[in-house]
Amino acid sequence: MAVLPSCLLSSAALPSRLLPSITEIQESCFALVYNAYGLRLDQFHVDNLTLVSCWVPASRGDKPAASGAANPAAVPAKPPLLLLHGFGASSLNHWINQLPAFSRHFDLYIPDLLFFRGSFSRSSRRDERFQAEAMMALMDQLRIERCAVVGVSYGGIIAHKMATLFPARVTKLVLGGAGLVLTKGEVQGVLRQWHADTPTDLFLPAEPRGLLRLIRLGNNEAPYLPDWLLQDALEVLFENRAEKAGLLEDSLKAAEANAEDPGSIAVPHMGTLLVWGGSDQLFPLAIAHRMQQHFGSSCRLEVIEKGAHAIQVHQAARFNIAVLSFLSEAGSD
Repeated sequence: MAVLPSCLLSSAALPSRLLPSITEIQESCFALVYNAYGLRLDQFHVDNLTLVSCWVPASRGDKPAASGAANPAAVPAKPPLLLLHGFGASSLNHWINQLPAFSRHFDLYIPDLLFFRGSFSRSSRRDERFQAEAMMALMDQLRIERCAVVGVSYGGIIAHKMATLFPARVTKLVLGGAGLVLTKGEVQGVLRQWHADTPTDLFLPAEPRGLLRLIRLGNNEAPYLPDWLLQDALEVLFENRAEKAGLLEDSLKAAEANAEDPGSIAVPHMGTLLVWGGSDQLFPLAIAHRMQQHFGSSCRLEVIEKGAHAIQVHQAARFNIAVLSFLSEAGSD
């Protein structure tokens, strides 16, 4: 449930009808940055209902399979690393600050989760397992047998599901601000604090003031952004609203069920790093401590003091150092 970064452009408070989409222009600029770091955007039919959009190394010799048949992949020059974004925007917005550091050491695979930007499914399923299975099917398409997985917020929840469903395929796991447990009382407390009526109202805003609130929740602050710019971002980034509402409902139900029965949470058997903002206002640090205790000795907790929920944006340099240090240790394959 990570949120839109606060790095949206703001120049002048002009009516949006007089301008091209600033959000689309920004995404085009971000795409050029991804290209500059050796990535290209491809689409993969992982089954007959589901299409996944993913940034892959441009050096790969294969092209996506239009019919669902897997293609032989070129041997990667570096270990593969899968990055899963949070709830609210897209892969472009979430990982722009990680490209310089991560691309030096890994071949990056950066998909859009289902119902975000270029990824979609005609399936009626909205559960976390469905997302995890789609991401693993993508790995099959790419002929990646094993990889490390980094996920933030909702993407971290999906990364945890991947690691526990397919433990032989995940070498190391990094969860950034990914609260697997959240009581109904904690959910209501967040809603009261941010003056929202429902989780959908908070995480899928329909009007500019709601989007500004979401930015503040993720970053603990927000710059001045005119309403026309916020409205533009809503129209571009918050597509597939009904499908995303289903994802949100399922994820909150799962978090509440985990809170009622913590022992039912699957424990990853590979090395696991929790990276948490010390000032996370969505998933407080106490949740990270509970998860670390449950996961046991194979799990480490790295707390970024004064870090907000969107730590890969708000505290990018410290987040990058913590993740790379963990992944570089022996046993990361």
